[in-house]
Parts: sequence; structure tokens; C-alpha cells
Amino acid sequence: MKKFIIGTIVTVFVLIVAISVQQGLLFAKPLPYDDEQKGLDSQITIHLSHVVAENTPKGQAANKFAELVEEKTNGKVKVHVYSNSSLFNDENEFQALQKGDVEMIIPTFSKMTAYVPNWQVLDLPYLFNTDEEVQEVLTGSIGEQLVNELEPFHIKGLGFWYNGFKHLTSVDQPIHTFEDLQGLRIRTMPSKILEKQFEVMKATPIPLSFSEVFTDLEKNAIDAQENTASNIYSKGFYKVQKHMTITQHGILGYAVLMNETFWNSLPVKIQHQLISAMKETTEWQFEQAILMNEKDMEKLKQQADFTVYTMSPSERQRFKEQLAPVYDFYKTHIQNDHVLSKIEKIVTP
Repeated sequence: MKKFIIGTIVTVFVLIVAISVQQGLLFAKPLPYDDEQKGLDSQITIHLSHVVAENTPKGQAANKFAELVEEKTNGKVKVHVYSNSSLFNDENEFQALQKGDVEMIIPTFSKMTAYVPNWQVLDLPYLFNTDEEVQEVLTGSIGEQLVNELEPFHIKGLGFWYNGFKHLTSVDQPIHTFEDLQGLRIRTMPSKILEKQFEVMKATPIPLSFSEVFTDLEKNAIDAQENTASNIYSKGFYKVQKHMTITQHGILGYAVLMNETFWNSLPVKIQHQLISAMKETTEWQFEQAILMNEKDMEKLKQQADFTVYTMSPSERQRFKEQLAPVYDFYKTHIQNDHVLSKIEKIVTP
């Protein structure tokens, strides 16, 4: 009986081996490892935080990027967008990114000048004359050079987005001349160049988080602020102010940033797909920013109890001349920097 049982077991084992060999299951070579497939068996989630409304150039671009990422990765990557400072505000978002509490943020480059001093060049008043000049700088070799300066902070820079030209708005008195700014308390982002700009105007710069601007205007804690037409309209600043002056004295733009550790954890294929989505979004975003600012400017002109004044060419030239000390301040504090000279070769005199 014992010999029968052992014989049966051996027979079954031989049959299993024979079938396995026939079907190629035994002694088969392992499949080659494909690095690009690493991590593709589960969905990757990216949390993207920004501080403005969805119906703004940055807000729409963030949503567009999320759509393109899902499309290009066939749903393998999902971008969750948090607008209006609902996740982090512009005071703590960069620290959150560094710590890995969020994967992506889109701060203004003015906010980043405390970390990357060379970026102050983009805050210089009257540096650009047209949207085309801005696009050439931000999406060309100069923009690439500026983005690469994030490397010491272990942050992956994906590029720059654009909002448009900034204008001045005020609560009580209109701003028609350079002298009209004297003594005003003006909200600014924490940029040394922007603060110096208003000091030269003999105004008082007051650094404030973007989420606080409406309330402080409403409480008369500040007298004026600078912003694009799209931000002024989308955030309802016109409801707590009476005057706007079309100055086009500076630009508002954003850096699209990702946590470097998270970026490095992504499969190479996913990285390429994200870069592709970013490039397509950036091209689309520049066009949308221009169109949106034009439409929102017309809406602002139609608001009751809100006056929009266009600065005359002669007064604009006078502003440029009066703000020349800001350039001297920049050159004094930024040593061995050739970015300004490169930009000046692109922009029209």
C-alpha cells in the first residue's frame, strides 16, 4: 500500500513537470524589467495648490493642466486642484512644497524673490512693453536660466505662466500723476523691488497675503493696490474701490513648481508626459491670459461707481523716468547678473 501511494505521488509530479515544460511555465526566462512601467499599476495623485480664483488665467491654466495630464497618462495620474488658498495661502505654500505637504504650487515669481534674488529682474517697472516680449523671455532661454536657479532648494521648476500687465487701483483718490501716489498705503507682494518701487513714489508699501487684500481695502487699512484686470475683477476689488488707472507698469507671472523628491519618484515615462502637458498648457495659457484680461477690463469699465482712467503717454514716460532709481537699486543688490542685459536686448526701447 505504501509503495502504491509513493508511486502515485511520483506519477502526478512527473505529469505536472511534463505539462509545465510543454507550456513553457517551467524554466522560462523572466520578463525583462521595464523602468518606465514602474509604479504604473496604481494611480498617482498630484495635489496642486494656488491662491487665486478658478476664473483667472492661473486658475484656468491649473485646470487645463489637470485635464491634459489625465489625458496624456490615460488616467494614470490625477491632478487635484485647490484654488482660492483653500489648501495653502501664499505665505506658507512654498514651505509646504519643500516639506512635501503638497506636490505642486504656482506662486507669483515676486513671492519667490526672497529665495531666488535674480528673479527680482521680472519685478522691475516698465521693463516690458508688450505681451509678446514677456512670452519670449519667460518661455525662452532666459526663463530656463531663471528656473534652473531653483536647484539649491531641491524644487523642480516646470516653467512660467503669465497673468498680464499690472495696473493701479485706489479707494478714494484717483491716480493720474506721479504725485498722486505720495502718502498712500499700497499693498504689495514681499519683493524688495516692488517695495522700492513704491518708496520711490513716496508711498508706503504694505506687504500682504493676496487673500487679505479685499478685506483690508474694505476696512480702509490700505489705500491702493496693483494688479491685473483679471484679478481685480475676479476678486471683486472694484467693489471696495472707486478708481483704476491703466498704467501697465509691471507684469504679474507665476512659477510652476513641484516637490523634487516627488518628481524623482515618478517613472521616466510619466515625467515626459507631465512635461508635455506643461508645454501645451503654457502655450494655451499665454493666449488665454491676454484674452481674459481684455474681457475683464471691459467689464470693469462697465461697473457703476468705478472709474477707469487711461494714463497719458507723456505721464507714462514721466513715471518711467521717475522710477529709474529702482533700476539702480536692482543693479546694486544683484551682482554679476546678466539677465537684465539679456532682456533689454529683447524688449523694444
